Amino acid sequence: MQDFNSALYSPLVSTMETIFIVAFIFSCILVLYLYKNKSNYLITALPLFVLASHQLEEYVLSPLMFGDKYHFLEWAFRSGVNISPIEVTTINSVPYFLLPLLFLLKPSTKIFSILFLFNSSLLLSNGMFHIGLATAQTDYSPGMVTSLFMYIPLYIKSLYLASERSLPMRGQIAITIYGSIAHFLMIWLVNIF
Repeated sequence: MQDFNSALYSPLVSTMETIFIVAFIFSCILVLYLYKNKSNYLITALPLFVLASHQLEEYVLSPLMFGDKYHFLEWAFRSGVNISPIEVTTINSVPYFLLPLLFLLKPSTKIFSILFLFNSSLLLSNGMFHIGLATAQTDYSPGMVTSLFMYIPLYIKSLYLASERSLPMRGQIAITIYGSIAHFLMIWLVNIF
C-alpha cells in the first residue's frame, strides 16, 4: 500500500494549481476594479475571490508553507479520501462556470440574493467540513484559514442580503440546507466513484 497520493504529481493537478493562481490574481484585480469604481457588482465578485483564495490555500500556499504533507490531496488521502486528478478538475472547475452567472443578475434583486445565499451556503458547508476535520484531527486542514475568515463572513453577508431583499427566514433556512446538501452530495459522489 502506498503512503502518499500519486495524484499529487499529476500534470492535471499541476494545471489546476496554475488555474487557481490565475483565478486568484484575476479575482483580486476584478474586486479592486469594482471597488475603485464603486460598482454595485462588487458583492457579485466576492464569492469568486473567496473561492479562489480557498483553492489557493488548499493547493498552493499550504504545501508551499508546510510541505507536500499539507497539500489538500495528500491531506485528504491521509484522511481516507483518495481524490483522482479528474475529480480535482471536475469539482474545482464547476464553480468557475456557475459563479459568473451571478453577473447576469442585478445585485438588488431577490433572485440574486437567493443564488448568492445558496452559493454561500455551499461554501460554508465546505468550510465547516474543513473546520470540523481539523478539530477532530487536532491538525491543520488545508483550507481552514479561508474557511474561518472568508467563508463564514460571506455567509453572514448573504443572510443580510437575503433579509434586506425580504426573503423570509424559512426560505433562508431552506436555501442554507440545500446548499449544504449540494456540498455533501459532491463529497459523496467523489467517495463512490
